[in-house]
Parts: sequence; structure tokens; C-alpha cells
Amino acid sequence: MTDSEEFMYDEAQPQRHRTVMLAAFEGWNDAGQVATGALNHLVSMYGDTSQEVGHICCGTFFDYTTTRPVMVNVQGRRKIMWPEITFTEIQVNPSLTLLVEIGPEPNFKWTEFSQRSLALAEEREVDEVITLGSMFADCVHTRPLPTYFSNSANNTADENSYTGPIGIPSVLNFAAVDNGFTTHSLWVSVPSYAQYIDAQENPLGMLRVIEALGEYLGVELKTGALPVLALKWKTQADMLATVHEDVATYIQNAEKYYDDEQKRQALSPDATLQLISETEKFLRGFNGEDTAEE
Repeated sequence: MTDSEEFMYDEAQPQRHRTVMLAAFEGWNDAGQVATGALNHLVSMYGDTSQEVGHICCGTFFDYTTTRPVMVNVQGRRKIMWPEITFTEIQVNPSLTLLVEIGPEPNFKWTEFSQRSLALAEEREVDEVITLGSMFADCVHTRPLPTYFSNSANNTADENSYTGPIGIPSVLNFAAVDNGFTTHSLWVSVPSYAQYIDAQENPLGMLRVIEALGEYLGVELKTGALPVLALKWKTQADMLATVHEDVATYIQNAEKYYDDEQKRQALSPDATLQLISETEKFLRGFNGEDTAEE
């Protein structure tokens, strides 16, 4: 993800109505449930101005032995809830509508699934598609979590470009570009040691996603209780460092390296990306890991 952009919004330009599709999927692309958690948060916060407008629920796309249906109780009766993708339309304000796509990552027929998703986007007159993802990385909770915002139409590759396995967000991005949509990708990194905190969700990462989206869209999205939950999560991370000397040393070294680099570099978008890459290489070396790109 090297094609980074600054979040840009020109308040001097006259506002026109925009419909933006936001998509996030559970599983491999969703470390700490940050991406799907952020979108579920938006659906909850704008419940009075939102409505479900579509679903994708079909065995054609899911392997039920890996993405299993679950039994739930609904008004005193048992019911099977099948894996499905839900589309919810949110009226944020008179000039902005969000079409939120959330669900488990499909197991099969990704190209067909992407076309199904984009067909509904066209039906709802979507102007732009933004896919969201989160990943465990070499960063710390005591510094701003790194975000990567890229224009999916720019396929320029260089020596720092990612190569390796991808998930459904990348496939959906390519399909959206091919279908003529303005398309972006937003990823946030969360500390790798977050896996050892007794919490499935990472509200610190969710808050960062909400803030980044609001900055790009030019609106102040509702954060609700996320700031408080994020503070509690940071407290848990602080406690983890007090009982694990290796984690504490890791955090201290990462903070020093990050702070020193910030002092030396003017943080243009290219410099920021380079700093993130160098920090990750340094921390992998500190952990005794191979610094070769995976």
C-alpha cells in the first residue's frame, strides 16, 4: 500500500450530495475487528437515519464449515442465522449518504460477489467506494496508529509495493475501478501485542478509522462512547507492559525511534510512508525477526 494520499477536503468548494459506499469484512482483513467494528459503530450511532437496503446471503459464496450459521433466540423461539452481507444506508446529513456493507469475508466466487456488491452500489447511485481493513503491525498504542489511504485506480508499483496474499477488499477495489467508481482503500495498523489483551475488539483502532473517515469526508462523524472505550483499552495495554518486560522494552524502543524520526523528517505523505516502513524494519530487527519482506 504505497500509493498513500493525505486526507483532503476543500471547505471552499460548494458541497454537492455524495453517496459513499464503505465496505468491511470479518476475518483475515479485520485485525481486532477494527474495520467491521467501526462500521457497526456508525450503523448503531445513526440508527434513527438508517435503513437496511440489501443483503447477500447464499451458499454460493460461503463455506458453512468455516463460516458457520449460528443458533439464536428471537422472541422466545430458536432461529438459525445464516452468514450474510448486509447493506445499510445512512443519511449522515443532507449532503452525505453512506452505504455500509458489512459481513464475513466470502469463501467462494469473489469476482461474482464483487459484481453483486457493485450492482447494489449502482442501484443506490454510489459515487465512491472505500474499502476498510485493519492489520497487526509494528506500531504502539502510545503513538498515533498508522493509517494508509490509497487511490485504488493508481496501480503504479515500486520496490516498496506490497506483494503477497490479498483479501476480498482488494478484489472489490479492482472491480470497482473497472466499473468506473472512484475507489479508495483505508487501512489502519494496530499493535501486534494487542492480541494478548483480554478484549476481542480494539476500540482504539475503531476510533482512528472513524476519525480518518470523517477527516476525508469533511464531516464530524459521531464517536459516541468510543473515546472512553479507547482510553480503557489503552489502560489495558499499559497494564500489559507492566507485567511483560519484553513488551515494555519493545514499546520504549519504538517510541524513541518514532519520536527521533519525527524530529528529523518533514512529514510529507511520502516521508510518512517511508518512516512507517523503516520503523517496521527496525522493530522486526529488535524482535530478532528476519527483516526480509514477507
